Amino acid sequence: MRSAFSDPIVRIEKVVLHGTRPRTIGRNARIGVHGPAVTDPVVRISTGSGAVGVGWSALDGERAEALLGVRPSDLFSLPHGSTGDGAAIDLPLWDLAARCEGVPLYRLLGARGSREVELYDGSVYIDDLGVSDNEARRIFHEEVRTGHDYGYRNFKIKVGRGARWMPVREGTDRDALVVHAVREAAGPDARVLIDANNGTTLNIALDILERCRDAEVYWFEEPFPEDRAFNEAFKEAINRRGYNTLVADGESGPPPPGFFDMVENGWIDIVQHDFRYKGLTWWKTTADRIEPWGAKCAPHCWGSVVERYAHAHFAASIPNYSLLEAAPADMPGIALDGWRMDNGRLIVPDTPGAGFDVEPDVLERGVKSEGGFRIGIHDRQRHRPPAPARKS
Repeated sequence: MRSAFSDPIVRIEKVVLHGTRPRTIGRNARIGVHGPAVTDPVVRISTGSGAVGVGWSALDGERAEALLGVRPSDLFSLPHGSTGDGAAIDLPLWDLAARCEGVPLYRLLGARGSREVELYDGSVYIDDLGVSDNEARRIFHEEVRTGHDYGYRNFKIKVGRGARWMPVREGTDRDALVVHAVREAAGPDARVLIDANNGTTLNIALDILERCRDAEVYWFEEPFPEDRAFNEAFKEAINRRGYNTLVADGESGPPPPGFFDMVENGWIDIVQHDFRYKGLTWWKTTADRIEPWGAKCAPHCWGSVVERYAHAHFAASIPNYSLLEAAPADMPGIALDGWRMDNGRLIVPDTPGAGFDVEPDVLERGVKSEGGFRIGIHDRQRHRPPAPARKS
């Protein structure tokens, strides 16, 4: 890896992949309809020796220009990962490092977890406004069936209808009905999760858990904004009542300064900061930090397909991973190397790097399309404006 990492970055390419979901995704407790589309920006970095790193990145052209000619070794080092300047291409740098070592990314990261990474379908949103209870049951039975068709076995359900879309009592009644409908359709072996997007209160959250006790909720995500008094009381009530439900939080950012104190105290069980925007380097450090406390990692990653591949390698590298968020979608243009899905689990391959790339024809079209680019050291030199004439 040393020689490849000492060679400068000579080309950076970016494409935006476009996919579709099998149905329109509705509301959560806070915001409106999410729609049927999914987009993914993917960046490829190439060094002078021909080594390539690929991954999700929001890199723009200006920042890409600044990275041309920089050695990866100035942006990234093992075992830590990306430096501040490398954060914008954190996932491509990790892929590059693993490819240069000739090992799968999870092995470069430590290989202390399972290569069979359990997924959940996070696309069960608030899709039932203005319909009867019976129609709501039908809707969510069908959504679970769609998830099953795409290979998912676990399901996360949006609750908190009373925060915005329905009167509080009516909304809470419907939340409970939908949880039971999904449990019926998913079967007794599925993990059923709920997510309020901070749209309930302490008492409403406990009311939902009591009503859904027989549905065996695996975790309750973002019941309300993180708060020491509320989170302590919530976890204490869960324990006192004998629920097995875990508390998941941290997605909405930035979390309060005392967030990790709440994790250490056991009031938050699952840490969920966003995987794309925090990056693999941050998550590697965080997983090690929270492991002695008995806390688990389950990074937020809604709205992406390609991210799951680096994410699954991270999951397979640590012992304290929980579940990986995903959703049914069709995303043309992804070239996978060794990946497969089996009984609701993504099986991490032993191929070098993160095990995915962009198909060549899609790459060629994508660098010329909206949001895409291809820049290289030679291109920059060729298009550099002439220096002004020196005055005599």
